Amino acid sequence: MAPTREKALTEHDFEFLLEGARRIENSSHRFEAYAIILMAGRLGFRPGELTHFTSSWVDWQRQIITIPEHAPCQKGRDGGLCGYCRQAVTQRTNYSTGASFDELASQYWQPKTPAAARPIPFHFSSRVQTAIELLADEHDGWPYSFSTLQRRLDTALDKAPSLDSDSTSLHGLRATAASYHASRGLDLAAFRSMFGWEDLETARQYLNIDGAMTRRALSNIHS
Repeated sequence: MAPTREKALTEHDFEFLLEGARRIENSSHRFEAYAIILMAGRLGFRPGELTHFTSSWVDWQRQIITIPEHAPCQKGRDGGLCGYCRQAVTQRTNYSTGASFDELASQYWQPKTPAAARPIPFHFSSRVQTAIELLADEHDGWPYSFSTLQRRLDTALDKAPSLDSDSTSLHGLRATAASYHASRGLDLAAFRSMFGWEDLETARQYLNIDGAMTRRALSNIHS
């Protein structure tokens, strides 16, 4: 876990990254970079979840995105599996007893773990709401494969003030979201649910390392 946490951005650097997205010349690329940074860096989307996101996952009235247990992947050539899913199926085939590639492929896309199929509220941020709405209106979700997702982030990093290409990653943006909500006092059960962790210890690591929580607790008891 440590290497991912080290890629978590401070709130100050997160704003720099968003500024990098705003500086992208191509208007479509600019918006797409901005949207994925917010969805990963404030909602904690995993890369595979972002890649397969569609507007059908969104409950607009309740302002909740539900990561499903399964969503057929048609982002590859000729409507087949994308490279991200194909790699996951290949790995499972290598370690599976008796299941064929085609049998496992029928299960993809699927979240990383059963706990990762989860609801993610987005009501708390108007700019996150706007990004999701525009992405849904423009493309009905994320329209491209994983490689394009990575390129949009790389371009935003290249153009961001005071950041470099190693400052964060798609997984690092998820860690950024975890640190952000931990610092605001999200309780353990809600924290674990929002990020889809099976292991409580993963959630506790974020809660325990964040000094803002200790500062706020001390302020509460000494005010």
